[in-house]
Amino acid sequence: MARLAALCLAAALFQGNEDPIGKLKAPQVLAKTQPAWAKKKGCNLLVDITSSLLAAELRGVEKAEYAGKLLRDFVVLKGSAEIYGRGAEKLVKQDNAYVEPRKAGTKLNRLAVIARNPALVVAELFRFGGGATFGADEKVGDVDCRIVETAADERSVFEQVKEVTGGLKSLDAYYIKDMSAITDRKKSTSTYKVWLSRTDLLPAKLEWTLTIVVNKKAIPFGADEVPDQFEASYVFLFTKYDTNLDVEIPPAVKQKFGAP
Repeated sequence: MARLAALCLAAALFQGNEDPIGKLKAPQVLAKTQPAWAKKKGCNLLVDITSSLLAAELRGVEKAEYAGKLLRDFVVLKGSAEIYGRGAEKLVKQDNAYVEPRKAGTKLNRLAVIARNPALVVAELFRFGGGATFGADEKVGDVDCRIVETAADERSVFEQVKEVTGGLKSLDAYYIKDMSAITDRKKSTSTYKVWLSRTDLLPAKLEWTLTIVVNKKAIPFGADEVPDQFEASYVFLFTKYDTNLDVEIPPAVKQKFGAP
């Protein structure tokens, strides 16, 4: 009896240490990651965004950096700006007020418009998981990870361009409200690269890159002043799942979005 109990314990320990990825294909791994992600209340974040869309001059490249928390679909980012969001809606702190990106001053307008809620990016990763492929094995800090890569479809790329550039005041000079009007839909791309923990399948790092190829023929004037393409590169680091998630929400933000 004791020997049987020992064998059962050994089997349980072996099963607990088993690689959850095993011989699964990349789409199957993302299918297993989705419920694991959904069970979590939230995590801590580090976010880096690099893009010419952040620059005062369209041909320049600037960077925004944030630390924050993601609570389900509610995100708090503090760094280059102070941004709160639920889903695709956002508020940015300007002086002592919290305003929609389109109402913010020029620099804050760029920072707030370009910033994306990582909950949306992760949801897209799962949505486009059917075409996923494996990359290499790499570590993120001390977490052993497997890389999975995928890409958005053409229609979704077009919608992402509208979201990421909609309301940019720097486009007013070209009499366009977002860059979808001058986007080459066939050549523009949206790619995802995620580092999944080999222990629990949770994302440790996610890179999302939106490349907007410009259709110069669609620009009514000043086409020579506009670069051939724009790239917005996002790097999300996810740490401390379900730990240290307390956050103070300003009353004006809570009135707009409710509690996290």
